[in-house]
Amino acid sequence: MTALRQAGLILLIAVGLAGVTAAVHPKRPSFLAPPRDPNEVTLAQTKPWAGNILWVDARSESEFATEHIPDAVCLNFENWNEQFPKFLDRYNPGQRVVVYCSATSCQLSREIAAKLKASGVDDAYFLEGGWETWKLQDRP
Repeated sequence: MTALRQAGLILLIAVGLAGVTAAVHPKRPSFLAPPRDPNEVTLAQTKPWAGNILWVDARSESEFATEHIPDAVCLNFENWNEQFPKFLDRYNPGQRVVVYCSATSCQLSREIAAKLKASGVDDAYFLEGGWETWKLQDRP
């Protein structure tokens, strides 16, 4: 076997092993992950917005009453007609609105943010990880 063939065989084996490792490694990159929603923000992204954010809690009124982000307003589909005017009283055009719900698996924040955008609130976003993330991390 010539040196060129040996080098090619070694390269082929190395690439194969690297591919297997990349496929089974627990922290492998997600090559096929769907693109991130541009309206989803992390807490880190909201830090520069401090002082110009209206937090919106999309959870139930009872969850909101138990605990919520300071100065947040409660706005959910159950009581939209009663709560939306209260939201408008607190909202200033140009202010960023960040909606959150219970956790990553909760879709309410995404849906409320979309409804706010449809209602003319251009800077409406939803918080990645929701309330759970807020409680666990440094906050703006």
